[in-house]
Amino acid sequence: MYYKLIGCKVFEREISSVVYNCRNVIDVTLLRQKLHNTPGKLKEALQEEIDLIDENNHRFSNDTIDHDYDAILIGYGLCANAVVGLRSKKYPLVIPRAHDCVTLIMGDKNSYDSYHKNNPGSFFYWPGMLELRGLDEQENYNRKYQMYLDRYDGDEDHVRMIMEIEAELTVNYDGITYIRWENLAFPEYETAAQKLADENGWKYSNLEGSNILLKQLVDGDWKDDSFLIVHPGHTAEPSYDAGIIKETP
Repeated sequence: MYYKLIGCKVFEREISSVVYNCRNVIDVTLLRQKLHNTPGKLKEALQEEIDLIDENNHRFSNDTIDHDYDAILIGYGLCANAVVGLRSKKYPLVIPRAHDCVTLIMGDKNSYDSYHKNNPGSFFYWPGMLELRGLDEQENYNRKYQMYLDRYDGDEDHVRMIMEIEAELTVNYDGITYIRWENLAFPEYETAAQKLADENGWKYSNLEGSNILLKQLVDGDWKDDSFLIVHPGHTAEPSYDAGIIKETP
């Protein structure tokens, strides 16, 4: 199968590792990480890439292969609604059922949800996060806001109240969690994350992540509870339930 994957540069190492071991042909485009801070701009950038693919300007080709794609893989979660409204005229869009990028690195939306409930004031780090930027409270705020918005059926007044209470309880952020993959162990990055926690007087913890979600994405193993397939001409929108996103005409 021939797939186009559009992902975030913050996952460059992780995406490279699953693509390297994949039997499918994957053409990868990575967008700059800071687009997360402005979901509207991220959505525009994603749609621009999809439009180019539809117009065959990003068609997979080299000296021996000239082939249309079988699907466009979106290496993002809901990400403050950045994937809402994305549409391809020609190809299926495959989107992980994830609130945001942390789910992709942890490998499971339920694991992320459970961990977050017990550690609401924690920043999440992995190699790409340390390479590309420092602390970003706005992005963490956006992540939590979207998660609660999904959980409480889009009730923004209720979500704002929860966020205010949580901020008072946690005094914003109080910890750093470093997520590591077994096949991508970088002790120096764990040391850097530990140092950053110490400098802020925060608790520090390590967490074993998993490549399962990204691997399933590139392998074409799109189980309904983990991925949404958006058919050509259709779009995705929040489902405000455990499915996170749903297809709409």
